[in-house]
Amino acid sequence: MLIIVVKFSSPPAGGLKISTIMAKSIWQHKKIHMTGVKGVGMAALAEVLLANGFKVRGSDIKEKFMTDEVLERLGVKVGEFSRDGVIAADAVIRSNAYDANHPEIAAADKAGIPVFSYPQAAAELFNASFGIAVAGSHGKTTTTAMLAHILKSAGKNVTAVVGSKVINWQSGALCGDLKKPGALFVLEADEYKEAFLNYRPKGAIITNIDYDHPDYFSNLKDYQSAFGRFAALVSKDGFLIASGNDKILKEAVKKAKCRIRFAGKSDILKFNLQTIGKHNQFNASLARLAALELGISDGVIKEALETFKGTARRLELVGMAQGALVFDDYAHHPTEIKATLSALSERYPDKEIIAVFQPHTYSRTKALFDDFASAFSRAHTVILTDVYASAREHYNGGINLAIMTSKINLKGSQAVLINDKSKIPEYLLESLSDRAVVVTMGAGDIREVAEKTVQTAICAHTC
Repeated sequence: MLIIVVKFSSPPAGGLKISTIMAKSIWQHKKIHMTGVKGVGMAALAEVLLANGFKVRGSDIKEKFMTDEVLERLGVKVGEFSRDGVIAADAVIRSNAYDANHPEIAAADKAGIPVFSYPQAAAELFNASFGIAVAGSHGKTTTTAMLAHILKSAGKNVTAVVGSKVINWQSGALCGDLKKPGALFVLEADEYKEAFLNYRPKGAIITNIDYDHPDYFSNLKDYQSAFGRFAALVSKDGFLIASGNDKILKEAVKKAKCRIRFAGKSDILKFNLQTIGKHNQFNASLARLAALELGISDGVIKEALETFKGTARRLELVGMAQGALVFDDYAHHPTEIKATLSALSERYPDKEIIAVFQPHTYSRTKALFDDFASAFSRAHTVILTDVYASAREHYNGGINLAIMTSKINLKGSQAVLINDKSKIPEYLLESLSDRAVVVTMGAGDIREVAEKTVQTAICAHTC
């Protein structure tokens, strides 16, 4: 007999109350509808579900996503948000971006169809396996992918869910057999809305703690406290890898009951990586320490890391325009911007670095405004464009990108504000040459600028 319980979770920022009917187990259902299936984590989870015997369909907005190609290849039918797709399912998995007020979730509740949030569904699969969770403010996507790639290269039965497309896999997932004893599950564990508190890891990595998500965490103390609670969830007989140079992180993990391995200077090795930047050497070193804990030899680890091609939107080369290399990067926090620009300036010391930045979310832009203005010291030219708004918040004033532009200029870079990002490729191509390197940065749709710049330059010579 199917047991249904009514689950009430803590209200998110803004006071909305989430009330969904949730099944006792995802394994009790075969026909799954995924609301917001185009999200990178959701698409990766869909791939894992399909590989383990579930039937999956989903819904999302019409906007183009990097996961469209993956979902089409998997044969996942994706429609627009609609009640009809939901009521034909045995259960619904919703993206963590949506709550009980979403029409599809409301329809599922009304029809008595069990609803799982993304972290709830992922947690059930993860917690039943030997799970290794990778958390942190920055670098968790790449570190998760690196560790999973090492384990795959070692011939392990590994499942992985990563928050980006991994170039080696051409998707965000690895699909092992979850029903086999000893199955490994490597998961990118997101701190937003404290999603990572759903997981019960046997091992974990925390890359760093750097205040973020001000729309949910009111201050650094609250943010740090969430990581502390996450660390405490790691199994007592498990392990935790953490940076030994992060004072905030070292304080947070005091709550951990497991063995902690702090990565010191001697642990940060230099690998022959295909991905550039000191931050990626750091990520690789943390992945290595976790792999050693799992019994993988240093030789296998080194060989795997040197064949790792990176993840989408992490200093990804899009192409060339008028002799200039054009990269795209997910950097949307001041610390990430600094790391990205540092990597490019060290790799191309004789080139002019042109940064095209699209802020992501009003709350982050407002809370870290001065930090953003100080983050571009390694860029010769900075182009700012309008904030990419999140569906989870509304603009309440207090953000003036013209002021940010002026502050960047005062710090030595040449900054300009172009509100309409569709005009940026034309602006770039007026003066772009082989003396420059361009990087678009942000968690929104700024990659379109990189792609259009490259396409326009190519068309000028061939069309």
